[in-house]
Amino acid sequence: MSEEELQKIIKQIESELNSDPEHDAEIWNKWGEQYRGDPNAAALMNEIAQRLTAIILEQEGDLPEKIFADMVETADDDYAEACELIEEKQYEDALNKLLVLSELIRAYPLSEDAVWMDFTSYLESLVFQDYYSKQIGDREIRRHPMHPGQILYTCGHLLIEMGRPEEALDVLNLLCSFDPVCPKYLFELSEAYKRTGQLQDAYNTSAWALSCAADRKELARGYRDLAYCLTENGDYEDAILLYHLSQRFHATRQAEAELVWIKKKTGLTVDSFNEQAIQQRCEELNIPVGISETVRMNIDFLNTISDMKE
Repeated sequence: MSEEELQKIIKQIESELNSDPEHDAEIWNKWGEQYRGDPNAAALMNEIAQRLTAIILEQEGDLPEKIFADMVETADDDYAEACELIEEKQYEDALNKLLVLSELIRAYPLSEDAVWMDFTSYLESLVFQDYYSKQIGDREIRRHPMHPGQILYTCGHLLIEMGRPEEALDVLNLLCSFDPVCPKYLFELSEAYKRTGQLQDAYNTSAWALSCAADRKELARGYRDLAYCLTENGDYEDAILLYHLSQRFHATRQAEAELVWIKKKTGLTVDSFNEQAIQQRCEELNIPVGISETVRMNIDFLNTISDMKE
């Protein structure tokens, strides 16, 4: 579809609008149904999605559920198209699709006595109670119909890679509201905080991610992120300890390079691993060494269930 054809169709659609949100949403949705699945109408479908999302946000989710249902029905396809565009390095087009989906996730109707969740971690039950119970009270937990985890993570990561970490913060905070115990999501949020210079928020987010870590790579990433924040604040001795701890769980060139840089800058000795000193200092900093007891209990519990099923 050429740009001329696209604009002609949009003008036709706009001629049918009357500024009534419900009516206009139905019109955009009708045209979307007409061109759904047409490989030549990607730009038109993207425009329709953006117009519908804008109407939905203005109405604070009060439009008919059918509008949302129709948009949700194509969400997986839209996400798949966005991923293909990323593979083709068409980042702006991919981001436009992901931002539309992100806003639709945010606007999807939900009654006041419920809350959306999309847990992907085995820590759901126990950590959920500790972390969220005070915030949600007696509200019912519901799973969002749009798979927000994959959409929001990809969108936030792409924004960071495109040098737009401030925008990524909004998307990634929304992501972590759906699953507050997923280290992968939390580390990405911490990265956005680091890129915007909000080191205390980055440190706090990484510390929470570390408390949810379930394997050696996640532990190493957590210690490395904390060490980075400490380095930026000039706390080189503590940073050295945590970089060494990170290397102990999963060695990376990044951590090694940071240790070399600190040595050159400060002259501090960074070539030894003092387990006792690290353990003591981590206790003082309230940082767990290794997988936390809460996480380990959940792992053991899931392994027991798995063994029973077999």
